[in-house]
Amino acid sequence: MFYKLKPDYVLRGWEEMSWVLVKRPENATRLLSQKMFQVLLLCDGETELPGEFLDDTFLEVLHKCESEGIIEASVQTSPLDPDQNYRYYPNRFTRRVFWSVTGRCNFRCRHCYMDAPDAMLGELSTEEAFALIDQMAECGVLRVDITGGEPFVRKDFWKLIDRILSHKMFVAQIYSNGWLLDERILEKFERRGLKPEINISFDGTGCHDWMRGVPGAEERTLRALKLCHEHGFHTSVSMCIHRGNKDTIPQTVETLRSVGATELKTAHVDETDLWRRHSEGNDLTWQEYVDAMLPYIEWYYEAGRPIESLEFGGIARMSRDEPATLSVRHYDGTEKCRECYLCGATRWSCYITPEGRLLPCMPMTASPDQERFPKVQDIGLRKGLRDSYYMQFVDSRVGDLFAANKECDSCGYRYECGGGCRAAALLTGEHNLMGCDRDMCRMWKEGYVERIRRKLEEVNTKFEKK
Repeated sequence: MFYKLKPDYVLRGWEEMSWVLVKRPENATRLLSQKMFQVLLLCDGETELPGEFLDDTFLEVLHKCESEGIIEASVQTSPLDPDQNYRYYPNRFTRRVFWSVTGRCNFRCRHCYMDAPDAMLGELSTEEAFALIDQMAECGVLRVDITGGEPFVRKDFWKLIDRILSHKMFVAQIYSNGWLLDERILEKFERRGLKPEINISFDGTGCHDWMRGVPGAEERTLRALKLCHEHGFHTSVSMCIHRGNKDTIPQTVETLRSVGATELKTAHVDETDLWRRHSEGNDLTWQEYVDAMLPYIEWYYEAGRPIESLEFGGIARMSRDEPATLSVRHYDGTEKCRECYLCGATRWSCYITPEGRLLPCMPMTASPDQERFPKVQDIGLRKGLRDSYYMQFVDSRVGDLFAANKECDSCGYRYECGGGCRAAALLTGEHNLMGCDRDMCRMWKEGYVERIRRKLEEVNTKFEKK
């Protein structure tokens, strides 16, 4: 009998993660035991199994893989597609690249990280973008999510998508302001067998045009959300909270629900230079943001959970199906915190700027300190994911932050806070990568985290009974 991987499975490996089963087309990953990996290596459609040297454990794993639908049996040889054979990538595993394909935008948002209307960070040429995509494939990247600026302003947008798909990488999310999103674009995704989640910003009923700097932005955004819903594209909505829209959550949720949107996540507006110049007095401190959002935790349940999920970024997440949960970044309160990675998100994903710079996250584009991180054109993506200043950051632990920041190391909340967010430290306070995240200092020291916890316990107890 011959066994082979089913067509939608491939075997892959990376540094420190050598035995991985990947399921196409979404490129879901499954870590394998050594024994299961060895079994699947022999399921090549050309090796007769079971052989005389195979033990009972091998046969048990073989039959388990067959019952799970990973492999199939055949009475004759049938070689694998070459793409299914084991491939090892000598670099850190990066499941997702979040890529700003352009720094250009058709909006004039008051808070943009990269001052997109003036294309401060430009964009790669088509040839340079193709080369970057090819390097992603050579490093075993499984997923590429697209943002901008506004990605649809690139005339070669579909060439980039097709290049990504030619390497069997998966496009799971597109971030857009919605102005250019029409049936033609959605149909082009569908023709390629893609239905990515479309993430669109909407900054409150009656407030969106002001924040985005373009008359008619609100109407066009709602039209785009409705169109996505009608075509079966999942959407998520992001809302930047400021003094002018903090009281519009109920109206905004109802507006979004009317066009088929099911998820809303709010965020405090980061203190970019652009926002400082153009907020017109609408900026909120982090504490004011928390104070404004806290009453809406209970409102969500009192209103009958009008949307599938509502998350107040950095505070709490509510949904129809699960209890409300704390979303303040926190640790277990013990010394084990020192060994935790400084930023867990960067362990599996990276951000690439319009000019090709490798960064831990998008907000860092608003800081001059981004220039310490490498450009892919200068060192190559593989070196960037193996031996670079970027990887020094990715491999840093909370203990490294404490060693560099004596104020954090002496704080009584250090093993719960873990020093906070590095992007926030760059954008506020000392503008130092290893500096204090002052918002998190206040959250813990002024009792905000405890207030949020008490509120979540209160609403969960109250509405579980209902």
